[in-house]
Amino acid sequence: MNLKRHGATCAYSNIRAGLERLAEAEAAQALVLREVLLERGAWPRLPEAVAHDGSSNWERLSGDLALQVALHRELNMEIAEWDGVEPAVADRLREFASEEDSNIAGLRDLTLKCDPQALD
Repeated sequence: MNLKRHGATCAYSNIRAGLERLAEAEAAQALVLREVLLERGAWPRLPEAVAHDGSSNWERLSGDLALQVALHRELNMEIAEWDGVEPAVADRLREFASEEDSNIAGLRDLTLKCDPQALD
């Protein structure tokens, strides 16, 4: 949700387009995870409100990147737990983690393009 909102506020068309693509990919992944949870009788929790959204594209995207990396770490821990319980779920989560790794790399590239300290 943050990526979509942050993309809409970005003045740079190439970065905005990249964020929109990542937001779509993240939304699709969220639906897959929601399905996995619902199949097992669990309900996804609502996202937490962000205390400070950021005053620049770089600050907003850096926050988004930190959140994505934290979620990826948690996902990898879940894969390890599901491996012993239900390997099919672990395999689905591995595919998801691979896609997420690619999304993180794309978000990292976009964030670096907004870095106020970056040298050309």
